[in-house]
Amino acid sequence: MHLYGFEVLKDGAIVSERSVLLADPRAAWGEVERLARRHHAPGGKIRVKDESGRIVILTGVVSVLRHARVLAA
Repeated sequence: MHLYGFEVLKDGAIVSERSVLLADPRAAWGEVERLARRHHAPGGKIRVKDESGRIVILTGVVSVLRHARVLAA
């Protein structure tokens, strides 16, 4: 298990952050979707960093929600 840091960004500023233990970065997408639903303002971004501080996911909130709708259909 590895620790991943999740940050929600709005206008370049961090508005929410949390850390989660995950087996690998692919497991982060469920948490990314939950954060997108919670912070669904246009222009928001979600950044996920690994333990060394490298960005493993950087995506827009609207893109995550759009993709989730397509998968649900």
